[in-house]
Amino acid sequence: MHVEAELLTRCARGEERAYRELVGRIEKPLVNFIYRYVGERHLAEDIFQETFVRVLRTLPEFRPEASVATWIFTIARNLCLDHAKAKKRHREVPIDADASGNGGRVLHFREMLHSPAPSPDAGAEKSEMERRVIEALALLTPAKREALVMRLYADLPYQEIAKVVDAPVGTVKFRVHEALNELSRILTGAERNEATGT
Repeated sequence: MHVEAELLTRCARGEERAYRELVGRIEKPLVNFIYRYVGERHLAEDIFQETFVRVLRTLPEFRPEASVATWIFTIARNLCLDHAKAKKRHREVPIDADASGNGGRVLHFREMLHSPAPSPDAGAEKSEMERRVIEALALLTPAKREALVMRLYADLPYQEIAKVVDAPVGTVKFRVHEALNELSRILTGAERNEATGT
């Protein structure tokens, strides 16, 4: 991560090339994290952009003892939490817990979890699979969802996740483990319901 710290230093000096390189290095895992956290592509892109606006604005506050990725993911997480609070204040929309509808094909839930974020040209089955995973993720507690998303989609190590969420590493591992178990129950339960027609 020394490269990212160097890029951040160059960003602080106003080097546009360093800023573009930093964004390029962290864009994919960060967008995956945000998208799976909020469940909406356009909103994820907006939060991603706002994250980097805040990165530039708060650059003088960065502490070199923290990793750049941890700092940026913390900013993104806080923006996701702010959005969730604002959304809850404005209107409460229940999420349909049924995560079925994949054309009769039984999918292993880990396959669904590790699928990349959908692109505009993704097939209908892939889009449906993604929808089911997003709906299932929404049923998890926020603490479990964010730990799982940071681990699986952003590929952050447990130690980094612990710093972002300000929790012990053991707690983060437990949350990821519990989240995987809950998703397994949700997604395989939906498969059984679909197969039996209930």
